[in-house]
Amino acid sequence: MVFVSSASVYGDGSPEEAHSQELLTMRRLLEAVRERIPPQFHEGDRMRPVSVYGNTKAWGEEQTALVLGQVGISYAIVRYFSVYGEPQTVKPNSHSWVVAWFAARASLGLPLHLNGGGRQVRDLTHVDDIAEGTLRALTSPRAHTETLNIGTGVATSIRDVADLVRAHYPGTPMLETSLPAGDPLGGYALIRRMENILGWKPRVAIADGVARYVAWLKNAPHAAPGWLAQTATLPSHCRVHTVAAMPRSLCSSANSS
Repeated sequence: MVFVSSASVYGDGSPEEAHSQELLTMRRLLEAVRERIPPQFHEGDRMRPVSVYGNTKAWGEEQTALVLGQVGISYAIVRYFSVYGEPQTVKPNSHSWVVAWFAARASLGLPLHLNGGGRQVRDLTHVDDIAEGTLRALTSPRAHTETLNIGTGVATSIRDVADLVRAHYPGTPMLETSLPAGDPLGGYALIRRMENILGWKPRVAIADGVARYVAWLKNAPHAAPGWLAQTATLPSHCRVHTVAAMPRSLCSSANSS
């Protein structure tokens, strides 16, 4: 059996090394020069969920180990990182699935919203790789009672995702807004254990995955819902200007969707 968990059990990426004042001081010095250094999540890190969703996943992991372990049933726990890929589509009142959101908005000529300037990072993992990693965890004898990250081991910023999408929709503006409360800055997966136990690593790079999604969306334009067009007009407190010959919008206060 495989229990599907999530990277949300790690919380917002407060690294274990923060408990060492010396390492914490060094980290702050490096971040003063390089800006934020995204944390890398290891399966051995203490779970620190900061959302109801993450808490349910952490509880599910503990119950899986407790119940199945007592009766001798083989199991593995997989922690998915940010899943994307066709045929994923956006949902009202949801801010997940950034590739689908950006591609759908760009296809309708709408601006791409960058909460907090898009500095958050995600370990974006294509659904094909998610499926293969899960199947390997299910069938590999070495995965017995193991907890495994299923990710790429690559940190990709939200702004980088926007740029990849805009390459397929030239001229798409970007709308910068403040970072909403509860929007995690994020991190990425340490995948050495996954590679060692499963003898495998993900194959779909983010640029290729975005290209595949855009190609799918162009063949299935109905997947970009019409209600997105309701946000077509920029708020009055936003202004559009051009940077490096590309239109870009700047917004002075929070107004993301």
